[in-house]
Amino acid sequence: MGTSLDAFRGTVRSRSAQSGTDLVQLSALDGAERLRQPAALPRPDGALTSTEAIWDLVASPVWVVDHLLRGAGIHTAPPPRPTSILYASLHGGAVPGIGYLESLSRGLDFVTEPAPPWRKADVPFESALQGGISAPTKLTYIPEVLPVNRQTDGLWFEFWANTMGKPESDQVAQIQTEWRVGAGVSHYVAMDVNFTTGKLTASSGTNSDPTKNQSVGWTWPTLTTPGTFHFGLWLTWSAAGVPTLSPVITASDNIPRSLNPGVLAAVPAAAGALSSVSFCVQSMRMECVQASQIPTKPASLADVTQAGTWQRTASLDTPLFPMRNIPAVSGSAWDVITEIARATLATAEFDSDGFFRWRNHTRWTAVPTTANLDVRSTRELGSLTVTEEIDACRNYCTVKWSNWSRVTAGGVDPIRDTPDTSVAIATGTAVTRSVLLDEDQYDPRTPKTAGPSDVGSPNRIVIRSGPAASSGVVAGAVEVGVRRSGSTVTITMRNRSASTVYYHGASLIVLVRGRDPVPSLWSAWNTTSQRYYGVQVYEHDAKSWIQNTPSGSALAVALRDAGAFPPPLMQSVEILPDPRIELGDVVRVLDSTGAQLDTLAWVIGIRVAGSDGSITQTLTLRGTRTNGVPADTGLTSDPPTRPNAPPPT
Repeated sequence: MGTSLDAFRGTVRSRSAQSGTDLVQLSALDGAERLRQPAALPRPDGALTSTEAIWDLVASPVWVVDHLLRGAGIHTAPPPRPTSILYASLHGGAVPGIGYLESLSRGLDFVTEPAPPWRKADVPFESALQGGISAPTKLTYIPEVLPVNRQTDGLWFEFWANTMGKPESDQVAQIQTEWRVGAGVSHYVAMDVNFTTGKLTASSGTNSDPTKNQSVGWTWPTLTTPGTFHFGLWLTWSAAGVPTLSPVITASDNIPRSLNPGVLAAVPAAAGALSSVSFCVQSMRMECVQASQIPTKPASLADVTQAGTWQRTASLDTPLFPMRNIPAVSGSAWDVITEIARATLATAEFDSDGFFRWRNHTRWTAVPTTANLDVRSTRELGSLTVTEEIDACRNYCTVKWSNWSRVTAGGVDPIRDTPDTSVAIATGTAVTRSVLLDEDQYDPRTPKTAGPSDVGSPNRIVIRSGPAASSGVVAGAVEVGVRRSGSTVTITMRNRSASTVYYHGASLIVLVRGRDPVPSLWSAWNTTSQRYYGVQVYEHDAKSWIQNTPSGSALAVALRDAGAFPPPLMQSVEILPDPRIELGDVVRVLDSTGAQLDTLAWVIGIRVAGSDGSITQTLTLRGTRTNGVPADTGLTSDPPTRPNAPPPT
């Protein structure tokens, strides 16, 4: 019995039926059709505040691809919940897909490493952030929505962690929330999880150091067993400002375990709103951090971990090429993914199963020793053309890239919304306001509610108890949210209090660049190749997707190594159709009747055509090894000019 194999999955674009025949023709596109929506990327401005190397970890090309895929429903890890106010995948970047990156910690072991701290091995799903060793890695975010601490809904904080490997210090994770409860006054609620000791500690108080606030602890020995964990934290507030924290831990057995609630009543918090959320990680790996507003505490496995609510349909390579700045983009998501692939020498494809695969420039560097499939002249192989061209030689390669290392902020561009008259916000209702930004401006943060002493300060929203400008300001009543779509920023204000309040205006801040990035070049060459083939120059424009010297150097070296002695190209390789062959596969070519070949080659092109009831499959193959320098055995090469010829006049 034969086996049915998927040869194509996609979306039907057109169909036609010819009258008088039984022929129906279909036209379809693969999964790229799902990425035709306009490309939308966050534009964080945090890197403009510092030239420190830590800000190189804002993003990477892989992070951008992952973000665009997620927007089309193509997932590599659990996606944001419907009510998420903060989501950061940590798939090659610290920047969140929902929310705003406020700061990165400085005392990190990986700052001096040659590679960014993004890891593929021993991770929960796709890739993860490797925490520092001597000090934790700390990522601080401003959520898209700033909830108040006087409401019936709770907040659900969560992250995925992997504790396998050989830790060099305690494996610790921390969630810390900062609540603004007055002008210049903050209240901190934190949860520390020590996977080495199996202890958890919750704290609440006015000190930013959790160890100096009231605390409550738990012990759960299973934490000390290396593996993958989902950690959830359920946080609620009483009407008097007392926080209650309930940890929920899911280990590899996929059974959520809810620990007893911890009530921290020693120092109640005044009425206020969430200001920031920090995630810290040390000596282990963290992935998919998020915060959500939900009415009830999650209980089932699906509610706690999102198990069964999503499907993984994409795979990405290790994130490389750190970026301080996410460029402004236009066109569709697929247009941007294609541009990034060309700029970074990567490949982007949908396979016959409909899964998306991204492979970086290193996929061709390791010479394979075995093949996925054989292609033989005695059965499959119908025709074959082998070529070697000097035009394929590139032995002096230059990469043009954008140097962002010295680009800092040149000032603040305030974005103001001033209503003609105050806007009433009744209890339980929401009001939205819209302001415009230029397409190339950076994203604004969600503004804080102003107190009596900072009305008129930047990044503030003014809520008063009455319509008059002399009315008292109100804190902890209105939940403020900011969302950007293209050039439009929407401000949403939801009244969570029992009284009508009034909106009197808002001031958002956006940093502007003090200088533009410097166009830079990095070259790599091979003198041996130049001696045989002459200087063959190639310049590659990586646009804004390569932003530092090591990245530019890596691409230049990859181009030189691939082109100095180009491997043979096998074109028009016509074979019997075999749907098992995928792009990037290694095939063994056995031609015993014509070219006398027995070699391994990569599949870099596949074309399938049908005519008159027959189907043909044509491959384009790239040799896995070069033929080395020209030997010209038994021949004496002629010089470039005829010997003894008279000089030109």
